[in-house]
Amino acid sequence: WENPYLTMDFRFEADIVRVLAQIIDRGHLHHGFKPVHWCLDCRSALAEAEVEYRDKQSSAIDVAFPFVDLDMAAERLGCPMLERLELVIWTTTPWTLPANRGVSLAANLDYVLFRRGNRGLLVAEALLEPCLKRFGIDNADIIGGAKGKELEGLNLKPPFSDQAVPIILGEHVTTETGTGCVHTAPAHGVDDFEIGRRYDLEVYNPVGENGCYHSDAPVFAGQHVFKSNDAIIDVLEERDLLLCHQPFQHSYPHCWRHKTPIIFRATPQWFISMTSNGLLSAAQC
Repeated sequence: WENPYLTMDFRFEADIVRVLAQIIDRGHLHHGFKPVHWCLDCRSALAEAEVEYRDKQSSAIDVAFPFVDLDMAAERLGCPMLERLELVIWTTTPWTLPANRGVSLAANLDYVLFRRGNRGLLVAEALLEPCLKRFGIDNADIIGGAKGKELEGLNLKPPFSDQAVPIILGEHVTTETGTGCVHTAPAHGVDDFEIGRRYDLEVYNPVGENGCYHSDAPVFAGQHVFKSNDAIIDVLEERDLLLCHQPFQHSYPHCWRHKTPIIFRATPQWFISMTSNGLLSAAQC
């Protein structure tokens, strides 16, 4: 009681500044740009301890990403030339599609190409049956396939950009659900950010602190991300890129103060390296 621990004690605050000065002198403080939990109501980043998980219904969609070079894609997949060759991604966050910068596959996973009319669609073989069911196809007409690592580097056309994006390889790709092809937006997910750094992908963030797309964002400028999902789905359908749309109930991060859903959003942050000088870690000031 004679000498209480008080965070607002001036001596304690002075000690914090002194320690921070030592950290800076030793080269451990870094300014970085990476995705963090972001509350659209607080308009600020949240620490892990400030995040709660609650059930939320999202829009789960399967989206076709056309191969840019059909000849090269057909050669690697060992398939006949069709009018359209496309890879299929599955996501529960349609609003992140404008920030897409690649698609991740698992290196040693088998992928199969099946025919649907005049188009060939690529998914993981282990997820073929549930994909066919979602797409309303009774029997698969398999016309080609390859290991994920054999497709690395092929370029795809994302739905909302004229910039081609590459197929990359990531350990975070699983066969638990979806298509085995993971839409990758480095500004909106930790796994996406880490794999993006490995492949030197742009960390493109089209979303402002209030949750609305910036004025220069493709197609959906000014719209709020949580209100844009229906518009995104409509445009995908107009462009004949939407293969399935279903409601999906899942556990989702919420702000502990507002009890509202939050997002991952890349922002400038200060970091303290917990390893060695010049390396960033997850320790955030």
